[in-house]
Amino acid sequence: MKLLTSQKNSLFEIIQNFEFFSHNQFEIIEDDVMGSYTTYIEYKANKGFNFRFLDSEYNNTLYVNYSPGYEQMTDCTSQIDWNQTLNVFINWLDYLQREVTSPNLWKQFKNEISEIKLLNNFNNQKFSFSEYNEISEKIDVLKNCLSEIPLILNQQNAIILRLDHLSETAKDLGKFDWVNLFVGTIISVVIQLNVTPENTTAIWDLIKRVFNNYFLPK
Repeated sequence: MKLLTSQKNSLFEIIQNFEFFSHNQFEIIEDDVMGSYTTYIEYKANKGFNFRFLDSEYNNTLYVNYSPGYEQMTDCTSQIDWNQTLNVFINWLDYLQREVTSPNLWKQFKNEISEIKLLNNFNNQKFSFSEYNEISEKIDVLKNCLSEIPLILNQQNAIILRLDHLSETAKDLGKFDWVNLFVGTIISVVIQLNVTPENTTAIWDLIKRVFNNYFLPK
């Protein structure tokens, strides 16, 4: 579909009024293949993200395809008029901002877990009564020592809740499974809470100190 200059200007003005993006992050592409026009706006940093204008069979209506969508990677509309198209374009910019500002938590977790070296001295038998008591005591020490780290209060409280849960699961899980759950839980919570790298390092140093070479080398 070929857009009028006035229509392209309307899209330009929407981006101009959208505080997060600037025009140089986008490119409007107009292809003419034997009289068949294709017009779309492409996000330069990720060309899979775009907004495409498509002809319909009826006058004064069109379709648009866009990525990202509200709940899926690619979405589309039914037949809409130009004013509706502008509203969809504004929504698309919202979805685009959401995706480009969202951290890749899976990637962060993979990077964090790759840096953790576990001592491979555990079978998967359950903890004995005395071993469980030892684990529970160490977790209590961890909780009490968190105040040494300059965490935000909600971060400290959330970590304490996770530690309480880990203490409970040690009653039922095998040793190998529990150690992996412990490490994975700590990594997940510091990522979700956006704990600073310095405080994350301090948390791991505290864990190593309290568990005293138990499953993490000093």
